[in-house]
Amino acid sequence: MFTATVTTSPVSKVSIVTSSLSINSTTYSSQHNHQRNHLHQIQNNSHHLHNHNHHQHHYQNLLTTTTTKHKKDCCQKRKKNYLNSHEREPRRVYLQKGQQGLGFNIVGGEGGEGIFISFILTGGAADLSGELRKGDQILSVNSIDLTQATHEQAADILKNAGQYVNLIVQYRPEAYERFQAKINERREQMLNSASSLHNQPPLIGASSASNLNNGGLVNSNSGTHSLNNLNNIAHGSGTMITKYKKSLYVRAMFDYDPSKDSGLPGKGLNFHYGDILHVTNASDDEWWQARRVTLDGNEEDLGIIPSKKRVERKERARQRRVNFGKNTEQSASRSGTLDKKKKGGLKFFMKGSKKDLQSGDELSDHEQRTKSATTEEAILSYEPVVQQELKYTRPVIVLGPAKDRVNNDLIYDFPDRFGCCVPHTTRPKKDDEVNGRDYYFVESREQMERDISNHLFIEAGQFHGNLYGTSVQSVKEIAEKGKHCILDVSGNAIKRLKMAQLYPIALFLKPKSVEWIMDMNKRITVEEARDMFEKAEKLEQQFGENFTAVIQGETFEDIYEKCKEVISEQAGPIIWVPSKEAL
Repeated sequence: MFTATVTTSPVSKVSIVTSSLSINSTTYSSQHNHQRNHLHQIQNNSHHLHNHNHHQHHYQNLLTTTTTKHKKDCCQKRKKNYLNSHEREPRRVYLQKGQQGLGFNIVGGEGGEGIFISFILTGGAADLSGELRKGDQILSVNSIDLTQATHEQAADILKNAGQYVNLIVQYRPEAYERFQAKINERREQMLNSASSLHNQPPLIGASSASNLNNGGLVNSNSGTHSLNNLNNIAHGSGTMITKYKKSLYVRAMFDYDPSKDSGLPGKGLNFHYGDILHVTNASDDEWWQARRVTLDGNEEDLGIIPSKKRVERKERARQRRVNFGKNTEQSASRSGTLDKKKKGGLKFFMKGSKKDLQSGDELSDHEQRTKSATTEEAILSYEPVVQQELKYTRPVIVLGPAKDRVNNDLIYDFPDRFGCCVPHTTRPKKDDEVNGRDYYFVESREQMERDISNHLFIEAGQFHGNLYGTSVQSVKEIAEKGKHCILDVSGNAIKRLKMAQLYPIALFLKPKSVEWIMDMNKRITVEEARDMFEKAEKLEQQFGENFTAVIQGETFEDIYEKCKEVISEQAGPIIWVPSKEAL
């Protein structure tokens, strides 16, 4: 239940019980005689009120047939009160938080320009009171002065104001429009600039349009990355950017629990990494409407999810907090690592190599340089996808600790479903080796280098002066036999397989901790386990967008069962593949 009342009216306090839609009436006295007398005048001339706006229709839909015409008119007359000569005077508004909290957003709080209401949620407590509007400046909350408050201070005060909130507000549309004009001007400058966002000057007054719908806040950072926060959410007007597609399918690149997001304007949609979502409305900069698509193609109930911009903005803010002060140390570490590594951008690869099997997720020089240049920009949110029918069996790539055990068990337990491809090499054939069984022995190094340059290999490297590699054709041969080709390769091979139209099932075994890794392998030291954990973190950061699923478990048996389940679900023949459309 939620109740919204104002002291400017001596009429009944309206309580709307959403389950029964019944109306209760009590009297409420006013401390402002001129406002009370003015409202009496409006009530005595109710026959002059005939224009019904959007919110009036909303009231009429909520109230049952037992609601009297007089009570409906009271809500309408309170809204008309804004049009009288006293609309610019400070006024007191009482709100009681309901299931949707206070139901409005705020902007401002930088440079002393004040805190303004920028959006009112339809059906929320603020909307049902009829006493607040966009452009109202909040002067105080529960007797706490907000005239000089920063955005963060105002947001915190509103969040912790309690169930009953006493507001003093003043309608100042000119000041609000000046603030919006300043933000719009800076937005245009940023959109038209060729520079990257992090090189722009701080955005003046652009602290977030905090959502107070659930009594909580969406606390986003100030500065240039707050640009997207300036757009109203959930049917906002004026500044809302609508350049996105209205409807599309995406693959979620992160887990989302709406119960932990206090800023939702409606019922949230829970989802996990890899889930397919049908976004039915992506026109808002902050929130999208979507349905989760099940494995059998059905769509579940509609819910609210954070937009791509919102997800990426919050993650950038989190990364800045976490990485602050670490860049110099990380840069020096990377430089030392690169100096020690061989040049050439080819991953170390050798069939059966103990080193490769234990830490086969080594990053090449090129991968390290790429990671160094893109770490801060690589934010995972949503990937546009389309359905495609496959004519082959998808290869499988398992990355992370325990990958070798998973690979071996899959081949051993299901030899009719999983197989390995034969690698190529330039080294001479040994007497007991068979061409095409142990390796494909390439006649010359020059030939293999040409094939690598022509992208005929998904991965290649050099060991003891000889080249080794896995060709696209060898993967196809296994796939065309109806088997999943198990590949012991790095994350870069995922991208190369996709380029070759061989969409792999890429599973990342995410370790929970260093201790978890040691439990999986009792023979390794703490230093080795810590090194594996750090490499797993780098893998997820660099290649996370290419993973089909991220798998965790308490035991190896848990992980193995989840791997088999995902492979079975993703086997096809109809699968979701990345779309070329940009979000």
